[in-house]
Amino acid sequence: ELDCAGVCGGSSVDLGCGCGNPVAAEGYDCDGNCLLELDCFGICGGSSVDLGCGCGNPVPEEGYDCNGNLLFSFQEIELSEGWGIWSTYIDVANVNIESIFSDIAASIVIVKDKNGDVYWPQYNLNSIGSLQNGAAYQIKMLNNENLTISGQLVSSDFYIPLSIGWSLVGYLNLDCDNIEDMMSSIINDVVIVKDENGNVYWPEFGLNSIGNMCPGKGYQIKLNNAIFFNYPSGGRFEFNLFNTNNPIYYTSISNTGNNMTIGFPISAWEVLPSVGDEIAAYNESGQLIGSSVFLGNHIALTVWGDDLTTESQDGLLIGESISFNLWSRQTNTISELIIAKWEAGTNLYSIDGVSIASHIALKNQTFNTELLKTIDILGRETDKKGFNLEIYNNGSVKRKYVQ
Repeated sequence: ELDCAGVCGGSSVDLGCGCGNPVAAEGYDCDGNCLLELDCFGICGGSSVDLGCGCGNPVPEEGYDCNGNLLFSFQEIELSEGWGIWSTYIDVANVNIESIFSDIAASIVIVKDKNGDVYWPQYNLNSIGSLQNGAAYQIKMLNNENLTISGQLVSSDFYIPLSIGWSLVGYLNLDCDNIEDMMSSIINDVVIVKDENGNVYWPEFGLNSIGNMCPGKGYQIKLNNAIFFNYPSGGRFEFNLFNTNNPIYYTSISNTGNNMTIGFPISAWEVLPSVGDEIAAYNESGQLIGSSVFLGNHIALTVWGDDLTTESQDGLLIGESISFNLWSRQTNTISELIIAKWEAGTNLYSIDGVSIASHIALKNQTFNTELLKTIDILGRETDKKGFNLEIYNNGSVKRKYVQ
């Protein structure tokens, strides 16, 4: 073989990078380019390597990203016997509602979404289809179960579409927090929020018997505008104390899956009850269908409708009238309440209805009578001369001739 000087068998040989050039250093080509990966200090093939979260940072824990954010998790949701409302902060891979409930389907009576679509295992019906992120669902259970859901976490900035009127909204934070803080960004759009037990957050009257929103729970919400809502990413994430309406005299009422809210503003009473007095609501058959305690402020009384999945009537029928009693803690006596005037709604039951009383008195209490309107014999409001009918707030009607 000729060497680099052209001498046959000479000693001036090509060492691998052309005649006159030395052999390439280990890990480099003949032009000095590194053939291996540079380490964190720029050394070709060095030992200080990136472990996945940048030079100098350790590899992330399993299930977390480099910033410590949880990537994969599971949630265990307690579902109690009877009616409830549930939601999840997990973004599941298989969103089919039948798949999600496959392990506890035998304990489920029915699941309903905000549109009235159902998952009804007994009849192999699934008109809900897929689980929606940020949504909540009503559910009736035959017995207590724990529902375990696994997958990715729903993004903290996920926007939930909520329509005008009633919707069901899920809770996406990992910890409980006060509902007033959670709803602060949409306070002007919120009419009322209810939990599965009929407790309310009612901004107009400064009422919050819900207290904290918590993971696994869902909430009914009524809005005066259609909005896109997302939960605050920060927050105190603490448990807050709040007043609860826990009647002592009247027995607790069963959750039948549908209810109506009746507001008793403090300004509506002829004579205020004493703190600790209790208000009860009855259907036309005399069945107790709601109760609350007067705590010295506005009252939101939840009355429960009939559960159509049971054979016997266990609540109000649609359009059925509601009557009210007041129990005095001091005297241990019961008086009938007379709602002489309504600011909104009536005492007739409607699912998710909201009625507000504006004039409340005891049956044996004297009303401050107030003329509501004057009508003629054809029922038309009038201020003209002739025979007219005057209608008062205590229900009385007087015939009067106006000259």
